[in-house]
Amino acid sequence: MTTSNSSINTNVLGTIFQKSISSNIKDSEADTKLVPLYKTIIIPEVKDYHDILSASVNQINDKILLTIDLAGDANQNEKYETVYLWLIYYSSSVSDSSPTADRRDQLYTVILPNFGTRSNFENIEQGWYLAIFNNTNNSYTLPLSKISDMPKDKVQVFIDPIFIGNPSSSFKYITSAMIRVNSTFLDKPPDYVVDSVPNDNDLFWKQWFG
Repeated sequence: MTTSNSSINTNVLGTIFQKSISSNIKDSEADTKLVPLYKTIIIPEVKDYHDILSASVNQINDKILLTIDLAGDANQNEKYETVYLWLIYYSSSVSDSSPTADRRDQLYTVILPNFGTRSNFENIEQGWYLAIFNNTNNSYTLPLSKISDMPKDKVQVFIDPIFIGNPSSSFKYITSAMIRVNSTFLDKPPDYVVDSVPNDNDLFWKQWFG
């Protein structure tokens, strides 16, 4: 799955993480809804594990811990592909040698998909995966890799900051829960967005993947 769009309204990414300072944002419970990103006749059932209750970022030693608390256990996904995304943004100097150096946007997407037991997604084994995509350079810093199951009622992963360009001090982020029902086209984003934090960003996701 690629998300190569690098044009973004940074005001949407209102949540800021600063190194050594935990960041947490809450979301309302039972606020899920299917918002189609692509035309499809398949309408999946929204489950409790699509409902995001909060998202947080913590730095633990030299790793970054990304956590999404859910209203249900995402390990119970049986059909289709459930995808949890973190879109991370910051601005970095092109050259650190000058205090007036040009700055450019850095965009990364941390992708955590789960393929259910009845998903039928070609040769992809059921379970959890992790990939990190550099939207600025349109390339993967971490290709799709199999990982272990998630803790109950949450999605949680440690990442090495090098995979998101080693941000020097802080970054903004937005998270979402999505569903892919079409098992034929895996190189495009999912078919539905179900919930996001910060909330009410349906239009943003449509523009991002449009």
